[in-house]
Amino acid sequence: MPALMIVDMQQDFVSPDGAACVAQALPSVPAIAAALAHARQQGWPVIHVVREHDPAGLNTEPFRKGRPVCVSGTWGAEIVPELTPVEGELVVVKTRFSAFYQTAMDEVLNSLNWPEIILCGTQLPNCLRATVHDAVNRDLPLSVLVEGCSAQNQAVADANLEDMANFGVNLLSLADCLALNDPN
Repeated sequence: MPALMIVDMQQDFVSPDGAACVAQALPSVPAIAAALAHARQQGWPVIHVVREHDPAGLNTEPFRKGRPVCVSGTWGAEIVPELTPVEGELVVVKTRFSAFYQTAMDEVLNSLNWPEIILCGTQLPNCLRATVHDAVNRDLPLSVLVEGCSAQNQAVADANLEDMANFGVNLLSLADCLALNDPN
């Protein structure tokens, strides 16, 4: 049974009014919501990975110091309503690009017996790519939900997806994701 991992689908990245809006993030929400509904129906584990930073940006990347995103307790740090976690879903907080860097992700995945990961969210060249590299370095079976990933433009998205496929990451369509565990 796979686990669905949703990365950084927070207002600061998804909303046009967000502090660091990713152009393709909002259009990816319906695909992620469909995958999330399917995961819940199938009883798959769901892991929401979110950023949380202090107001001064002291716990963020150096280039964000003084202008942080996803400040704890603010609207910008909220997960978009369509993807809000429900009881029993896991939330892992991060302060850097990778969902693995100085987080509880290894412990979370160990508690789930290191399942195959279906990864989606934003943004491909930064947080998703860093998470993918760390998952590959852990020999985790990994698929990236193509329609559920975003970047600033399609050329950047395509280049990153091609690179990921070239080092063994499975590119999974939404249709194929929704067919997983389907008895038909």
